Amino acid sequence: MTARQVKKKEGLNLESITYGDLTWVNIEHPTEKETEYLAQNYSFHPLDLDDCLSRIQRPKIDEYKDYLFLVFHFPVFYKETRVTASSQLSVFIGQGYLITLHKGELKPLVKLFKECQIDEEARQEHFGQGSSYLLYRIIDRLVAYCLPIL
Repeated sequence: MTARQVKKKEGLNLESITYGDLTWVNIEHPTEKETEYLAQNYSFHPLDLDDCLSRIQRPKIDEYKDYLFLVFHFPVFYKETRVTASSQLSVFIGQGYLITLHKGELKPLVKLFKECQIDEEARQEHFGQGSSYLLYRIIDRLVAYCLPIL
């Protein structure tokens, strides 16, 4: 199997990786442009798209017929200021796709996406069992990253 990698869409903070039947769309620093793109290409509820841009959205799971919308918060430690803050991860997951939206502060998520872009074995390992397994791998890495902070 080979991966089809789509570079950043013009004017959008959006990258995607397709491997087999699964596409991971990763959006760092989402703006209204990216949520408009998602609205045009997916049938997501408009309030979910608004929640992706909200700074103080509560963690939640919204269940729909064709997808789940999840909001997580993970602690991030800033060494320079020695301050711990919360960073939001918004996720749309459905059959054949996983869409992550975040501010780029969650290092394990950024690192995993880059690994999957450049490494065939990483794509095979993480994409091979579907979107739910890929989400599990992302959350597993983020929780492991957070444990020393907590």
